[in-house]
Amino acid sequence: MKLLPIIILILFFSMKAAAQSDTLNVNDSTSANYHDFQKKWYQSRYVQESIVPASLALGSIAIICIPGLKDNLQNKLNWNWNTTNQSHIINLSFDRLPHDFLLEDEIRYAPTVAAYALSLCGLKSKHRFIDRSVILVFSYIASDFVVNNGKKLTKSLRPGRDATSTDSYSLPSQHTAMAFVAATFLDHELGSVSPWISVSGYAAASWVGIARIANNDHWTSDVLMGAAVGILMTNATYWAYDGVMRLFPKKLTISPILNPQQTGMYLCYKF
Repeated sequence: MKLLPIIILILFFSMKAAAQSDTLNVNDSTSANYHDFQKKWYQSRYVQESIVPASLALGSIAIICIPGLKDNLQNKLNWNWNTTNQSHIINLSFDRLPHDFLLEDEIRYAPTVAAYALSLCGLKSKHRFIDRSVILVFSYIASDFVVNNGKKLTKSLRPGRDATSTDSYSLPSQHTAMAFVAATFLDHELGSVSPWISVSGYAAASWVGIARIANNDHWTSDVLMGAAVGILMTNATYWAYDGVMRLFPKKLTISPILNPQQTGMYLCYKF
């Protein structure tokens, strides 16, 4: 459990430092471009916002590569798994079925719900409803794509499973990736209002990762890599969105189309 405050502090303060280092005067494009030109490469927004996910990914790789470390961490951190009876100790799921033992299924989406709920309560988000919804959808899609293909590529088995088990591949953790997509989304949209909003989002996401290890569903390396994927894919979606909006300022409207008959994307450009 000592991992929780460490993860929160690293993620939060690194994100805040990245945001502060990239502040530009958007009202003066000439000044902004000159400022970008003067900055060192390592001071760019892209590098700063990649430090945390890169560090998490490297930590995951280190755990895998160091002999015995992955198993030792698992034995210490899977506190909700009874190795003698091969069963879970705590089951908080609402239906009491053998899943969602520590409410990780619900909590992984809590920061997203909080982002929209706080906006409804009057807090000003960074983007309009339709814009942030598009960003969120693409963040989830990108993260899910990387996670699913990562599992097929690595073929890393879950703790105590073999290749014949249902959903036996574990690296990266999808629950953790989705949770950190939500937390990073909340930080981008409302983190400037109060730092505690960001802290609460990353705390919820960190709990999901801890729960996946505690339930013996994932290795620590899976969770760290899942967090890296979630943060990086969400940041990359914001980078792409900001780049498109700079090319087509106030002229391009993008919105998803989701209904029983079709799924797609609506694009409208004003000439």
